[in-house]
Order: sequence, then structure tokens, then C-alpha cells
Amino acid sequence: MMKATTPKNKKQLRRWSPLTCLGKTSLSPSGLIQLESDAGEVETLVCTSCELRYEGSGPLPKPVDSSAAGFTDFWIAIDVNLSCHITTHRIVLVDEMEAIAGSIPHPLVQTAEGIGGPSFRSPKGSYKIELNTLAWGELLIVFRGGGRQPYSQSGKDRDAALNAIHRAMKRKAWKDRERQAEKEASRPSKTIAARRVGVDAIMTKNKLLLRENANLAETAFGGNNNNAKSVGLVSKKKGNQESIDAFMREATPLLKVIQKYTSTIERERKAAALSNNKVHDNSSKQHNDTDKLVAMLENMGMTSALSEKQSGSMYHKQLARQIVDFLRRNERLDKAGGMMTLTDVYCLFNRARGTNMISPDDLLKALDLMKELRLGMSRRSFKSGVLVIQDDAFDDAAMAKKLANLASSSMKQKTDVGGITVIDVSKTLKIPALLANEQLQSAEQMGWLCRDSTIEGIRYFPNLFQDAASF
Repeated sequence: MMKATTPKNKKQLRRWSPLTCLGKTSLSPSGLIQLESDAGEVETLVCTSCELRYEGSGPLPKPVDSSAAGFTDFWIAIDVNLSCHITTHRIVLVDEMEAIAGSIPHPLVQTAEGIGGPSFRSPKGSYKIELNTLAWGELLIVFRGGGRQPYSQSGKDRDAALNAIHRAMKRKAWKDRERQAEKEASRPSKTIAARRVGVDAIMTKNKLLLRENANLAETAFGGNNNNAKSVGLVSKKKGNQESIDAFMREATPLLKVIQKYTSTIERERKAAALSNNKVHDNSSKQHNDTDKLVAMLENMGMTSALSEKQSGSMYHKQLARQIVDFLRRNERLDKAGGMMTLTDVYCLFNRARGTNMISPDDLLKALDLMKELRLGMSRRSFKSGVLVIQDDAFDDAAMAKKLANLASSSMKQKTDVGGITVIDVSKTLKIPALLANEQLQSAEQMGWLCRDSTIEGIRYFPNLFQDAASF
């Protein structure tokens, strides 16, 4: 009797709920929301243990998305165990268990009011935010709090989220692109240079661009200098707020200037590589300077560097996801051989954040959560006490075999002394000597290598007994 089988390529149906009916939101491989960095979007707050409810009559219409799987036939009016992320452009709700996210853009929110809380009839009534939206009608975000005192925390979370939403709706950062386009059109470098022709136009335009970029940095970082002379506490606060507002207004143009210089430097580096036959010494020096500057610009800042106060109980989970995305970007971990020491990760990650640096304890707590969150990386401790971050796909046997082949190839070379040392492995695999030593000892314990200790140091050779056992 033949058993009925289901096709393996059949997509699993998604649940039909308020969360899946919201605007589509992309998540990174580690589960972080993908911010629209080109539009200047910044994450400002994270809250946990939230619910999303639809207050209308009947279900919301199913979204039309041909690329995604279909939806179930039954409607679920409440989504639970969500994390709520407030950005300058939208409200994002994420179900971490199923890796589903939906967003409510701020321009579609007509009103946002805080309701609920304790009352005579319900001393522990839930804290809520009522959203009146243009696309989905009335939605409720319910805050359940967390930690040892979930009810008091839920009230703090609701108030913090409501303030973040009101600030974002007041600032209207999503209109910065239009304001920037109008500002670009009225720049002197375009209007004045347009009246000139030939080489004079090019030189005038470049001179004005340099002057505008200098004024941009001075305005963004200097703020309003007149307020610095104000006397009194109120005037100082006002001056600080105006400086912050000036920096926020000019943050997007500053980022564009940095990206422009990065692309220019990359272009010059490629041109120098093509003409490397001319003045080799000078070109190599310029090439090294360019590499340093490009690396510095690539490591400047991150789009989301929330502090512990802004992330709350989600801080270390968010931090774990940020570290994983950082190590996946540009294949940093793969280029390091699949593992990196904690000191290297700590220095590189803090340099990328620039400000709001993490502590060693924060790093250790984030690493402990990686396995639980199934992010594809985890912490590993060698017998010597060395701690590393390792890719879950890393294979000790494959590395041991690679080292054995490296030792065998050294025996075939016409040298008086064969074998490999820690320095040889470090140079060949381009990994720190500390990790090279651990890998050699691991391969020795697995039986792939054997050591020869002399007054000159330790050299590793292929284990001939292991080769004989394979026949």
C-alpha cells in the first residue's frame, strides 16, 4: 500500500494576522530590521513583550504578494510576544520566533494616544497605545513589560514608545530627502558655476564645493555659536538643543559627503593600479595611504547603535545580532578562517560603533545568547583558556586535515628541516599566532600531526601512523 506524500517544494502557509497585513519589512540574517540608511532612518527605541491588536470589525484584507507564501484561511486578531522598534520613519513590530516583521510608516499615523493603565475597576489594566492609521484603521499596541516587575515596566515602555512616536512625527525625518533635493538645487556651486564655461566653470565649481563642505561640517558640529554666549540654565539648554537639531539636519548631507569621498578614493586606487608602471615608489605610498583612509571610512559608525537604556531588556539580544551582522559583512569572519579571538572582535566592533562603546561584560553576555538565538555563531573555549567566536559551520577535522597537508608539503621541499611551526601556519592561513597554536594542538590531539620539541622550538610533522591506518 502506497503512502501519500506531500511535495517537498510546497511553501508553508503564513498566518493571517494584523502583523502579516502591515507593511513589508526586511530582516537581516541575524534578525535585525533593515533600516533605510539612504533615507537617513535611525532606530531610536526597542521594547519587548508587546502585542498587536486590530480593533476594526472583521479581518484585515490579505496582502497581495506573489513572491511570498500564501496565508491560512482563519484570522488571528492578536499577535503576541512581539518586539516593538521605533525608528525615525516607522513603527516596526517583529516576531522573533517566526522571523516575521511588519511596519507602520509614521506618515500613515493620524493620531497616537496612550490609553489603559490602572483604574478603580482594573487596578492592573494593561498599558496601550492606540494608533489611528490611514491604511489599517485602529490598531492597538499593548505593552506587557518584562523583568522582575513586568507591570511597572510596561508603563515605562508605553510612555517611552509614545514619546518616541510623537518626536518622530513632529520631526518628519522622511521629508529630509525632499528638503535635501531642494537644498541641492539652490547650492551656490550649481547656480554660480552654471553662468561660467570651460575650465573656469570647473575650477569655480570645485572651489565652491570645498567651501560648502567645510561650512557643512562647521554647521553640523558647531551648532549655533551665538547661543554659546547665552547666560543661564534655560539658554544653555536651548543652545544645546539647537546644536543637536543642527547636527540632525546636517547628518544626511555629511554622510553623502563621506560616501562621495569613499567612491572617489576607490576610483583613484583603481586608476593607480592600472598605471603601476609609473613611479612605483610614489604610487605604492599613495596606495597605502588610500587603503588606510578607505578602511577608516568603511569602519565609521553603524546605522543602529542603541544604548542599553534605549534597548532595555532587549539590549544583549540586539547586541548579539549586531555582532553577527558585523562579522558577516564583507566576510570578516570567513577571511579570518572561521574564528576570531574575543579581543579582536571587541576592538573591531567598538571601532565600528565609534561612540556608545560596549563593555567586555556586554560582549560576553551577547556571546552567550548567540546559540540560543541560533545566529550561526557561538563562543568556543580552548583548553588553554583562549576564547574565540566561531562559525557553527567550522569543521575541526577539515582544519586538521588542511594542516596535515601543509606539513606534508613542507617535507617534500628541499630543506634540511621539514615540518611546520606556529609562525608558518600563521603566515600561510593569515590568522593570529595564538589561534595557529590552538589549531596545531587540536590537530595533534586528533592524531593528524605529531610534534618535535627541540631547543629551537616546536615543529609539527605529519603523523605517519595516521596515514598507515588509513590504508
